[in-house]
Amino acid sequence: MSKPIAPGQPLVRLDPVEQVKFFADLYRHAVNPVALAWFTAHVRNLGLHFSDAECVILAALDTPLRVQEFLNTQLYYNNDNAAAEQDETAMPLRRVLQTGTAHCFEGALFAYAVNFLHGHNPRLVLLEASQDSEHNLVLFQDAQTGLYGCNAHSTFAHLDGRPARYRTIRELVESYTPYYYSDRTNDPGDLTLVGYSDPFDLMLKFGIAWVASDAPLWDIYYTYVDDTLRFHYLFDDSNETHLYPVVRALKDGWIQVDAQGKPFVSVRDLPAAAQELWHAFWQEFGPNDGRRPQGAAREIEKRFMHLTGTTPIDLQDNADDLQWFFVAGYKLEQIIIARRSHNQRISPTDTREHG
Repeated sequence: MSKPIAPGQPLVRLDPVEQVKFFADLYRHAVNPVALAWFTAHVRNLGLHFSDAECVILAALDTPLRVQEFLNTQLYYNNDNAAAEQDETAMPLRRVLQTGTAHCFEGALFAYAVNFLHGHNPRLVLLEASQDSEHNLVLFQDAQTGLYGCNAHSTFAHLDGRPARYRTIRELVESYTPYYYSDRTNDPGDLTLVGYSDPFDLMLKFGIAWVASDAPLWDIYYTYVDDTLRFHYLFDDSNETHLYPVVRALKDGWIQVDAQGKPFVSVRDLPAAAQELWHAFWQEFGPNDGRRPQGAAREIEKRFMHLTGTTPIDLQDNADDLQWFFVAGYKLEQIIIARRSHNQRISPTDTREHG
């Protein structure tokens, strides 16, 4: 978990310079001068600029285990969704050090960057959840045993990193299943984890300049998942893979964009059986279900999921959330890269009724 805030105690925020100095003083004793000199020269050879204090901190975090300890004990959780008027963030490594906070994605990019600088060959894995927040793991492999572990940052218990003791990525991901319950119901029995992505090389797509950036990392946030990234279901033992649900929905025309640039669920482009289930679901799902479907609505949802790989609620949420992708200035061509399917209609020219 992230660094806990003492009950009844306000979060004390330092000036950015003072916060970095605090971390540097905390870790200075843990850094061998020879190792610090090597690290400083190494990052400069990569064309990256860090201050002396930043180099002390980053040099000290020379293993994934130390990175995880830093995430757990030194960084408060950045709840950028705590209030409607609060701006969301995608802070780079430097801003994480300056604020002493990070949310899941920011913590993951921090861990990825630091592990990269120390030559641990990290990869990003996205956990896929249904009607829940997703989660980022920074994968690493023990050089001696070949076993997998990961770094992760969370405000929820047991959703932080794992030591390198798992034979496969799937085995690592499955260790999260019992603790991955819905943030809509907060019911520990309402488990929501359904799959995970192939390991992803951020440096291959985005280069390395972002590691020392001062600017928000929205490009990575909005576009690292595209139609070249494959996912695996946890409930499917076959070797078949699938696209991220919103990407598949766009490619298959289930989500389209109207003439005003607003995304919508195009129900008539769903498979015929799924169209019937869509209408049946929204007739059944009501106030008595709470925030998650129950009873008949839940059974319909399962059948819809079997046909489409998503749920009616997730599909509608994907269409609604896609608006923020456009507001941020991004285009569908940045996540729909491969050749489009013949029935895809994602250009903002559709004037048909939604549904």
